[in-house]
Amino acid sequence: CCLAAVHLGAQMPRVQPLLGVGNTPAPPPGGVPATEDAFFDDAQVLDLALDINSRDWQALKDNFQSNTYYPADFKWNGQTVRNIGIRSRGTASRSAARPGLRIDFDRYTTGQRFLGLRSVVLRNNITDPSNMHERISFKLFRRLGIPTPRVAAVRLILNGTYDGLYSVVESPDKHYLARILGQDNGVLFKFDRNVGDEPNYFEYKGPDPALYVPHPFQPETNDNDPHPQPIADLIRAIAEEPEPNVRASLGRFIDVDAWVRHAAIENYLAETDGFLGESGMNNYYLYQLANSTMHVILPWDKSETFKAGPRHPVTRNIDDVPAQYKNRLMERFWKFDDLRHLYFDTLVRAADSASELAPGDGRTWLEREVEAIYGQIKGYVQADPTRPYSYADFEAAVEAMRVFARERPGFVRAEADDRRPD
Repeated sequence: CCLAAVHLGAQMPRVQPLLGVGNTPAPPPGGVPATEDAFFDDAQVLDLALDINSRDWQALKDNFQSNTYYPADFKWNGQTVRNIGIRSRGTASRSAARPGLRIDFDRYTTGQRFLGLRSVVLRNNITDPSNMHERISFKLFRRLGIPTPRVAAVRLILNGTYDGLYSVVESPDKHYLARILGQDNGVLFKFDRNVGDEPNYFEYKGPDPALYVPHPFQPETNDNDPHPQPIADLIRAIAEEPEPNVRASLGRFIDVDAWVRHAAIENYLAETDGFLGESGMNNYYLYQLANSTMHVILPWDKSETFKAGPRHPVTRNIDDVPAQYKNRLMERFWKFDDLRHLYFDTLVRAADSASELAPGDGRTWLEREVEAIYGQIKGYVQADPTRPYSYADFEAAVEAMRVFARERPGFVRAEADDRRPD
């Protein structure tokens, strides 16, 4: 989000050896290659260590609502990156007791990278006691052909001591864009809803691009020249283009089918804080392709998926709310029978993928994923010294995932069959 102040008075962190961590489960034995793919491999829980001056760590926690950076050293799998920058991050998930963190490898050393990565996010998962919502959500997106950031569980070792089970998430940045899209010289925007903002439903507020950029569409790349006019033109087309021309007009700025599919996948996951969220839009990125007015929608932050349960309405916040609470773009889509069919087709595809069986295993894909992650992390959750929920809360959240896995596919198929246009 905003440009952060640099903590100039901080002492450089003292590098400390990793100490024993009591009765926490031991990490897997060696043999892990030092590669980018291995870093995000979610087949096992590995240690990610930060060494930071204790006064700086306390200052970060005391000022957890600030974006002030502090220097630290980073260690993973025998690799050390010195003099990185870390800061508190998140919106509703910011915490003094268990800060979510952004790690910038090049904050103090220009051009410094870790396995080619410029930055990563450490998600504290304080709103998701299951510790699996985002991992599974992103996997389902990928199974349906939508690229997502990579995510894996890690033990955070802070100054030699186990500080909690976190998720390490690939940052949406130029490195990520090059990996998933094959280009990185366009403009990446984060839809950035601050605490206290009024809900945003893609309303048109006027022709001035400054009404939309840099807030709520925050440029993450090319911030000196973010080309905001196409976003203003897109929102104007949503509001003013006559129905016979609206799809052609919108097609100059977005892939209409891709946006409909994105909304349907989020709905299958019972997302309450996404593109069609309960409080307006949230948690996505827009990438304006280089030398183009086209914008790609990129998923982000899926901590609030699954929570609405397996009977979450399949057209929630589309046709079941008053006009002022409808997403204006989705409202335009919904007037076309073929786009409504595409929406329901995507819901059924998601149900089919989530309920796919494996040879010799009566469990669905989603059930298998839940059990695999549960078996992988339960010991680490039990030993987690900073989790803000009880172990019983964790077990209850996992059980809710099991119920979702069993019941959601049938509910969605039945609702899709009933709600399709004739």
